[in-house]
Amino acid sequence: MTTAFPFTPSTFPTMSLGAPANLSHKNGPLRPNEQKHNEELQKLLQNPPASANFQSILHAIQSCSSHKDSIRRPAEDMLATWENVSGMISTGYLHGLVEIMDATRTASNYGGNNDPTLVVDENSRLMAAILLKNGIPKVFSVSLPDMQPGNDDDVQFSDPNIQQLYRSHVQSLYQERDMIRTRLPQLLFTEPLDKIALHLQLALGNIALFEFPKTWPSLLQDLASVASSSSDSNPAVLRFVEGFRRAMSHSVVKTIPTFAPEQTIRIRAIRTLRLCLQSLRHRKLVVQKPSSSSSRGGIQLLDLRNLGSLIGKAVSERKEVQSRACTVFDTLAEGIVRHGQTAISGDVSSVFSGDSSSISNSGMNPNAIHSTWQAESILTVGYIKCMTELLPMMNIEDVQSDPRVLRVKKLTENLSQICQAVKLYPMTPPPPLQALVQNAQQPLHISPSLPEEFAIRMDKVYRASLTCCIASIRFQPQLFAGQIPHVLPSVVEPILTYEAQALQSMPVKRLIKMTGFIQVVLMCAEYDSMRARSVGSKNAVLAALMGRRVGDGGGDCDNSTNANDTKGQETKDDPEIAQAKETVTALLSQGTCERLVESLVGKFLRLHPNEVEEWDVDPEGRYETDLAEKAVMMAETPRHCADALMITLLNRETDRVTEAILDLTQRVYQLPQNDSNIVLSREACYRAIELAHMSMVGGGKRRLNFSEWWQAELHPILQTDLGVDSPVVMRAMQARAVQMIQVYATSLGGEEYGIAFHSIAKLMAAPDIVTSLCAARCINHLALLHVKGTEESAQLNLVRQHSVLALGNAFALANRVESEECLRVTLACVSGLVEANGIHLEPVLQAIAEQLPPLWERAKDSVPIHSCLLSVLTHLIMKMGYSTVEHPHIQTVLFPLLDYCTDISIVNRAETLLEDGLRLWLVTLVSSRVATMGQSLASMLPRLELILRSGLEPHLSL
Repeated sequence: MTTAFPFTPSTFPTMSLGAPANLSHKNGPLRPNEQKHNEELQKLLQNPPASANFQSILHAIQSCSSHKDSIRRPAEDMLATWENVSGMISTGYLHGLVEIMDATRTASNYGGNNDPTLVVDENSRLMAAILLKNGIPKVFSVSLPDMQPGNDDDVQFSDPNIQQLYRSHVQSLYQERDMIRTRLPQLLFTEPLDKIALHLQLALGNIALFEFPKTWPSLLQDLASVASSSSDSNPAVLRFVEGFRRAMSHSVVKTIPTFAPEQTIRIRAIRTLRLCLQSLRHRKLVVQKPSSSSSRGGIQLLDLRNLGSLIGKAVSERKEVQSRACTVFDTLAEGIVRHGQTAISGDVSSVFSGDSSSISNSGMNPNAIHSTWQAESILTVGYIKCMTELLPMMNIEDVQSDPRVLRVKKLTENLSQICQAVKLYPMTPPPPLQALVQNAQQPLHISPSLPEEFAIRMDKVYRASLTCCIASIRFQPQLFAGQIPHVLPSVVEPILTYEAQALQSMPVKRLIKMTGFIQVVLMCAEYDSMRARSVGSKNAVLAALMGRRVGDGGGDCDNSTNANDTKGQETKDDPEIAQAKETVTALLSQGTCERLVESLVGKFLRLHPNEVEEWDVDPEGRYETDLAEKAVMMAETPRHCADALMITLLNRETDRVTEAILDLTQRVYQLPQNDSNIVLSREACYRAIELAHMSMVGGGKRRLNFSEWWQAELHPILQTDLGVDSPVVMRAMQARAVQMIQVYATSLGGEEYGIAFHSIAKLMAAPDIVTSLCAARCINHLALLHVKGTEESAQLNLVRQHSVLALGNAFALANRVESEECLRVTLACVSGLVEANGIHLEPVLQAIAEQLPPLWERAKDSVPIHSCLLSVLTHLIMKMGYSTVEHPHIQTVLFPLLDYCTDISIVNRAETLLEDGLRLWLVTLVSSRVATMGQSLASMLPRLELILRSGLEPHLSL
């Protein structure tokens, strides 16, 4: 455990769920080794840790802020010990944390007691909230024995005194958990600071995972009641409001609340409800092995003959949990409509007594009315997100007889109406909000401006609604089918009709949801009139194990298909399913599908003006951005939205989409190429062809004649000499052609392969840095593509013919670039060339060796650069033997690099460079002559001894 005191501790909301829920035991996961557990428990009972009370825990928390290890480390260890053992014996740890959280903010509130030790600063309270949130899973996941009279303890000790002590601890643990369930909601709804309340919300979400529904059956209903009730109708809300006001008045940190107390409490309640539903939705199943299971060699084995019954029991209990969770459906559905109407219309009169005069009588100023509308917008999003978590737990297996079907259909209709109401971006504030600004006697404290804020909040409502629609399609596609004719066109329309600039001005998250919705609809088997309705044996077995009949709904739409003829006929005859199919068919009809492909290419894949500008101003940054966009981890850009949707279209309509891309490329190619906009459009078409390369040349069918395209377009582009003053769009086109060669390299013929390698090797010396870096990455790929053991292919011989030129340009490029990532790409190219050529580079070994010392000096503490240098030296020494090791320039880098990479006294060195360093060391030992290198290698033996004695992973020691 680490802290940042006296700096404010991190408030990043982490959902620490601990061990998975155990549904075959009372409250938590099974203990895998009962005997070992009993021995550990007895030791704890006989030698418990120091008592955890208000003062000791607070002292430990405050000691964690010390910069002295002698003070901080023991405090951290003590807190970790309390957290780890508090589920088995009673330490009072959670109770103490709650007391710290509930401590009065000023000493004057302790009945006149001015003892300064009773004052708890806000940083300590924040840390207590974080510890409480993290400690709850470890404590509540431990099952407690049934203490009812007549029941035997599940843990038996030979010493009756220990047995009695154990029962006493268990009773205390029950009391502590009861106290947490009672006081945690009060703490949450009366906490004046939002950053502390956030961790209390997460703590309640953690409790739901273990306590709902058996121990705390009313948790979800209680939260829904607080979120939907007022202080006039709900006494609990009134108590929370009064407690919140008292806490605000006593808080040392004086803040101006954004919302009225009742609004704050409602917002916290709905957000906490979502966290609880999220925990329950992702609750894992743990199947307990029966005590009578067979054993082999002392190892407990699971009797597979009873696997079906074991899983069936666990699934039935899971269904019970989900069924109990769905009791809040009606409250959530009603709240979506009520708060959504207020937020979208901007008329908050309904929040009060139902007419505008009540607002005047209440004495509310425009700022208060504005904050009320803000709260309604937040509540709308909160209710919709709760419903998104709840829908996957509905488990509607028979749409003909389940009484919930009509309510779910009504919900989908309301979601569709909300999507229609907020589909425009940016939205203009409605008349009530505009009048609020115009009639205000004093300026409103609004930042950003009201139009900007309205657009932002309605965008959040739209995204939340689309996400909920996606969940409906995935888990109840038949019930959402009636809304497909309304929602799908409204989502596709902006992509088809908006200008590129208007689409790019939208938030990226909005574009992700829009394209994601279209993807889910296209992948849904229920809405596909061409897909056969059948279920594979794998899905049938899974459905049986999960307790579903074959063909039941409730699973992902692309997997939940019907083998049952009756159910299939019912779906076929459903008029709403028929309408959904017609809508999807219309989207994929001749002309519309091609327009969608053209829109994706021209509005999303095309380089934008700011990217073109970056190409000139910061070329290395532009290359790194383009490289990052290819990474899986960075998938939240407009271009990625188009990529994902394009791939879905290619999977659905491969022939038509590839034909549309090639036809668009041909039409653009026939236009005058002296127009920069035309060149950018052509570059975007090349991006689309690159994206579709598996469909173009894979799957046993070639839809693109790459050889003709290489001769007619790609080769002339690569041969064009472009200087630093050449138009950026022409340089971008050349860089794209290089990347096309990299993607379609396997389609190059023997002679074409050599010509392409030579042309791209020359481009590593191009004045344009982006083109040079693309060429370096492509050369690395081409060099290694045909390296297959000892086999000498024609392509590999062609690579070796031009490798000296490529190496010279690669080292020159390494001296031109400045950033770490660009240098890594260049050195990776060098490494690939060395590996592909081996002994054939011996005539230029001197030139290669001379380049390494300056690169070693540039490496400093960069792990990627050191890793590339390790790779280069490993391949050089493996391929050329002792002559490389004995070269003076190589030794200038080799032994300092080995010393650096094997120094395990440096933090994280063993995890980053040690394995590659040991591999280079081994290659050096094998390739060296004792007569010339024995002394240098022997001087490193003490380092090897330290590594062997350090207790590292076995593979490192080997």
